[in-house]
Amino acid sequence: MLRVLETLGEHPIQLSVGLAGLLALLGLGFAVLRLLPRSARAAAEAAELRESEARLRASEARFRQLADATFEGLVIHRDGIVIDANTAMAAIVGWPQELLIGRNLFDLCATSSHDQLRAQLAALGRGEAPAIGDPPIEINLRHADGSAIPVEIHARTMPFENGDARVVAVRDIRERKAAEQRILHMAHHDALTSLPNRNLFRDRLGQAMERAKRGGNTVAVLCLDLDRFKPVNDLLGPEIADELLRQVALRLTESIRADDTVARLGADEFALIQVGLSHPDGPAVMADRLVKAIAEPFCICGHHIVIGTSIGIALYPSDGISGDELVRAADTALHRAKTSGGGTFRFFESEMDLRLQERRHLERDLRQALMTEQLELHYQPLVDCDQLTVLGCEALLRWRHPERGPISPADFIPLAEECGLIMQLGAWVLRTACREAAGWPDDKIVAINLSPIQFRQSDLAEQILAILAETGLAPNRLELEITEGVLIEDTERTLATLTILKKAGIHISLDDFGTGFSSLSYLQRFPFDKIKIDRSFIWAMEKNPDSMSIVRAVIALGRSLRITVTAEGVETSTQLAWLQNEDCDQAQGYLLGKPMPRADIAKLWAMPPQRAQTELPLSPAKAAE
Repeated sequence: MLRVLETLGEHPIQLSVGLAGLLALLGLGFAVLRLLPRSARAAAEAAELRESEARLRASEARFRQLADATFEGLVIHRDGIVIDANTAMAAIVGWPQELLIGRNLFDLCATSSHDQLRAQLAALGRGEAPAIGDPPIEINLRHADGSAIPVEIHARTMPFENGDARVVAVRDIRERKAAEQRILHMAHHDALTSLPNRNLFRDRLGQAMERAKRGGNTVAVLCLDLDRFKPVNDLLGPEIADELLRQVALRLTESIRADDTVARLGADEFALIQVGLSHPDGPAVMADRLVKAIAEPFCICGHHIVIGTSIGIALYPSDGISGDELVRAADTALHRAKTSGGGTFRFFESEMDLRLQERRHLERDLRQALMTEQLELHYQPLVDCDQLTVLGCEALLRWRHPERGPISPADFIPLAEECGLIMQLGAWVLRTACREAAGWPDDKIVAINLSPIQFRQSDLAEQILAILAETGLAPNRLELEITEGVLIEDTERTLATLTILKKAGIHISLDDFGTGFSSLSYLQRFPFDKIKIDRSFIWAMEKNPDSMSIVRAVIALGRSLRITVTAEGVETSTQLAWLQNEDCDQAQGYLLGKPMPRADIAKLWAMPPQRAQTELPLSPAKAAE
């Protein structure tokens, strides 16, 4: 029949053939085929079989190409024995493709997934199979190198080689799992230091307290705050400050046990959970170790940085039975450690909480006082030691609380420095004192104290000069008093600020001279106009010869450096007479005039200072009130 059709193809004939004609033609073909010898028919059938086999092989090749071109792994197994697999599957498990054939699926699965695989094969044996649309199954395969590979699989039953087999699509999800781990880590860890963040800290603290409750143990929470960190950030920049925080985190991590947790709660605040405590000295030993570790110098980009840390400690269950209570108690103890000078640790005490609440109330009232004009300035006379003429006054801040009455500056000034109000408070004092002093006689000066924290403002000099221009006070009538604490924090920038002010005509005075450890070096580096001898030396010199020698030496030093010397805290005629005999330049104290409100200042200009000597000198204890 084939040859007949070929012959017809070689001699095309114009035919109009209907269905009957087509059937007749096919009948002719079969008749011709029957007329062929048996050997010819066998050859034709063999050729047709070869053609079918070729088409099957081509189809299989195309299927193989398609399977190998997929990104997912494909594996066909029967009863857990691999019949076939594509190249992607071989790549996932790290085995040559040909070695996968005949291998047991348990050889390709991680041990952790064997139970899951065993259950799947048992279900297949019972004729159970996942329905279309069921979610994929996650298991771990075993790579040739022994590592576990998380994958996601879909499986279906299919006819294969005269029977049923299971085809499994395998998707490598290592990248997805890694991304999920990164997201999970970011949600629970600090991005800068990689330490646990506040959320993870609270979670671990809750777990630690539950274990301690069951085991009858103690848990300690240590809250840490870095000392002198802000000047590092202000002076050296955020990059150096960030690296410092990373190195602090490393030192803290190296100082704790494996079961403990150290976390960064924010900025320069860290916290530690110490678990399994059986001895009451454990937290103290740990805190002491951390204080010493952070006190060691840091070397960052050529900068030699020395900071410290203050630590507050609270214990479960004695100081709190919830995580929030423990953290709050440790914070309270931390505040006590910082007010003690820093570089130390304190345990929580119930009285601390009362003091902290009192402090918070006082802070709230101080903010209110700034807005409701509860603050005022009093002025204490500054007298020429020899002539006893009033040269001017020092402005002293006073706060009369509407309910508590007068509140000592020793209580609210440190509070203002801690809570950030000192900038606003200092600007108010400067503006008010300059405005009021502008109405004094032209030869009278006003002295104003500056807080070390005010010098953290990069534009402090510009602010002061603007206030002078606003109030109309001449620069040479303003005297700014600073303590050594100003210079210790940031010597270079502070000296640069003072230089600008001095060039403008403002007088600069070094207050509380003799109480620091490096006053002489500061006198060498900056040309101060005045040094003020601390009142403690004046009070003690009548009974202590050493104090008298120190006062005499300071007066001589000022004379040799052509710097004015003022003695503070003069309360007795004996003290004044001795200072006059030593040629001290100026004196200030209750003997020569108490601080007075603005309304009484006019009387001061009219009153001879000698009248002050007729009043009874006050004791040092009374003067300190």
